[in-house]
Amino acid sequence: MLDREKLEMTVLQMARLQGEKLDRHTLYTTRNEIRNALAAKERWRRTMEAPPYQWKKPEKLRR
Repeated sequence: MLDREKLEMTVLQMARLQGEKLDRHTLYTTRNEIRNALAAKERWRRTMEAPPYQWKKPEKLRR
């Protein structure tokens, strides 16, 4: 699994090197985008590793 903190620091360092202004809003958006991307990656991994869904006809109700 990718380390979220390392990714954040790397992206922020790249932004600094390119001369971007790092204010609170930029830090907030960067953190949220990285968290969302990692969460989506984890959801995709769980979906792909899950067993295939097999629908079963419901049993008849007792009356």
